[in-house]
Amino acid sequence: MVLITALGVFAAAGAIVYVASQNNIEAYSMMDSGSMGSMMGGMMSWGSMNSGSTMNRNSMSDVPQDVIIKTSSSQVVSAGKEQSITLLVSDKETKEPLTNAQVIVGIERGSPMSTMDMIGPMFSAENIGSGKYLVQFDLPEKGYYTMHTHVIPAGRSMMSMMNNHEDIGIIGK
Repeated sequence: MVLITALGVFAAAGAIVYVASQNNIEAYSMMDSGSMGSMMGGMMSWGSMNSGSTMNRNSMSDVPQDVIIKTSSSQVVSAGKEQSITLLVSDKETKEPLTNAQVIVGIERGSPMSTMDMIGPMFSAENIGSGKYLVQFDLPEKGYYTMHTHVIPAGRSMMSMMNNHEDIGIIGK
């Protein structure tokens, strides 16, 4: 079970590095698996092995530290066809829209960190201006999903995404 969980963590880390490299954050794309393991080890810690929970998110805030993330469209969408959700991302202090942030999203089947069943790799939301970011996806079937939303404000390191994380529920009908 620990090996499967560890593989899941490295797969998630690989997806983060892939998204980063696709967005010209080359320093992180050059990491080897040992460096990636150290980075992920600093971000996530192993939890107890009881009740199916193998990780806890001690270093990921329950509330984003530097940003406010809000949905400005319905979180109830149709399963089986392309859908989109628009996010509004603002600076937590100034309340001004973040127009040059990087928003990285991964969609998990079920409640947050319950299944680790991602329905594809992590991907970047499209910046559509004025602090709005369009997330396009296709849910394979009806049910509850979690959209893991990470924001990297302009000029900040990729590591800031763990401090600016919010889970958003999606219902596929």
